[in-house]
Amino acid sequence: MKLNTRHQLQHIYSRRTVQLLILIILAAIMINGVFFFHLIRQNKDRLRKREQNEKAMLLTRRILGNMKDAEIGERGYILTGRKKYMMPYTRAIEVVFDNQKRLTHHISKNFNTESLNDVVMLNKAIAEKCTALERTIQLKNEHKDAQVLEEINSDVGENQMNKIREICNGMLKDFYENIQDEDQKVSETLTRTKVSLLFFSTIVIVVIGIMSFKLKKRQKKITDLFDALEQQNSRLLIHQQELRNLSETFSSRNSELEHFTHIISHDLRGPLNNIQALIRILEEQDCDKANDPAFKMLKSVSTGLFHKLDDLIILLKQQKKGLLLKETILFAELLEEVKNNHKMQIEHSGTFIEADFSEAGEVAFVKIYMQSILQNLITNAIKYRDPKRKNQIFLRTYQKENTIHLIITDNGKGIDLNKYGNEIFGLFKTFHTEQDSHGIGLYLVKKQTTEMGGNITVKSEAGVGTTFTIVIPTKAV
Repeated sequence: MKLNTRHQLQHIYSRRTVQLLILIILAAIMINGVFFFHLIRQNKDRLRKREQNEKAMLLTRRILGNMKDAEIGERGYILTGRKKYMMPYTRAIEVVFDNQKRLTHHISKNFNTESLNDVVMLNKAIAEKCTALERTIQLKNEHKDAQVLEEINSDVGENQMNKIREICNGMLKDFYENIQDEDQKVSETLTRTKVSLLFFSTIVIVVIGIMSFKLKKRQKKITDLFDALEQQNSRLLIHQQELRNLSETFSSRNSELEHFTHIISHDLRGPLNNIQALIRILEEQDCDKANDPAFKMLKSVSTGLFHKLDDLIILLKQQKKGLLLKETILFAELLEEVKNNHKMQIEHSGTFIEADFSEAGEVAFVKIYMQSILQNLITNAIKYRDPKRKNQIFLRTYQKENTIHLIITDNGKGIDLNKYGNEIFGLFKTFHTEQDSHGIGLYLVKKQTTEMGGNITVKSEAGVGTTFTIVIPTKAV
C-alpha cells in the first residue's frame, strides 16, 4: 500500500515534532547538568575554603594555648624554683614553634596578604614574649632575685601576652567571619539548586505530557503502517520463493559442473592415457617409426592435449572450492617447500635462487594460492631460461603503507610486452616455442592474486629478463 502525499507529510511532521520534544528534554538535561556541575564545583571550593579557615583557627588556638602554658610554666618555676615546672614550659615552647611554622605555611599558601601580615605580627610578638620568658628564667638560674622580681612586677610581660591575645583574637574573628560567609554562600547555592530542580521537573512534565498526546495521535497512523507492512511482507515472501527457485537452479548448474569435471578427469583421461601408452609401445617396437614426422606430430599433439586436460581440471577444482580462508604465511618456509618440490628441475637447470624477506617476512593469504603463485613463477623462470647465461631468480618483499610487495625477478628470455602485453595473463596464452608451454600458469597467478584483493604487474624485456610485482593488501578488502 502506497502512502499518499498528505499521509506522508503528516507522518513526517509528527515524527519531527516528537524529535523536537526529545531534543528539548536532552537540551534541558544538558543545561541542568552543566549548571549542577558548576554548583557542585562552587560548593566544593567553598567547603575547601571553610576547611582552610577551620584549620587556621585550630592552629591559632593551639598557639595561644601554647603561649599560656609556657607563661604558666615560667611563673611556676620563678615562684617555686622547682625544675618540674620547666617541663611544661619547654614542651610548650617546642610545640608553639612547630605550630607557628604550620600556620605560616598554611596562611601563605591559602590566604591573602592581609592574613599573612597578621601572622608575621603574631610571630614577632611570640618571639619577643619567648625572649622575655627566657631572660627571666636565666635571671632565676643566676639567683638574681631582685631583677626577677623587677621583671615580674613590670607590665612588659603582661603587655606582650595581651598583644599576642589581641592578634590571635583578631585572626580568629576573621577566620570565623570567613566560615560564616562560606556557609552563607553554600546555603544560597543549595537554594538555587532546589529552584533549578523544580524548573527542570516542570519542563520535563510538560514535555512528557505533550509527547504522550502526540504518541496517542500517532497510534492510528502506526496501525495503518502495519497494514502496509503486512502487504509488503507478502511481496517479500513471493520474492523469497523466487530466490529459492534461483538457488535450486544454481545448485543444479553446480551439479552439472561437478559432473563435467568428473567426465573430464575420468572418462577423457582414460582414453588419453591409452593413446600415450600406445605411442610409447610403438616407439619401443619400431625406432624408425619414432623418427617419422607424422609420428612426432601425433606424439606432440597427444602430449599437449594431456596437459590441457590437466590444466582444465585444475581450473574446475579452483572454481569448485569457492571461498578459501586466509592464514599467516612465512615466505621463507613456503619458498623452501616449493624448492623441495622442484629440486630435480632446479638442479638440472643449474638455477640459482636467492631471497630477501627481511623487510616483510609474512603475509595473510590462502596458502595453496601463494604456493601456486611461487611455483608457477619459479617454474616459468626455469622453463624459459636463457641458455646463454646462468639462470638466476631473485625474490624480495617489502611493506609500503597497508600493502606488502612481493617481487620476483629472473634473467631469462623475457617477453616482448609491446607485442604480448595485453595477453600476458590470458588463459592458454603462450609466448615461447617450448613444447610444454600451456598458457595456464600466469592466468592462475593473476586469478589467485585478484581473488585475494591484490594486484600483479609485469616488467619484461626480451633477452634481459622479467620482473613480476605482486601487491597484497594487509587489511581486509
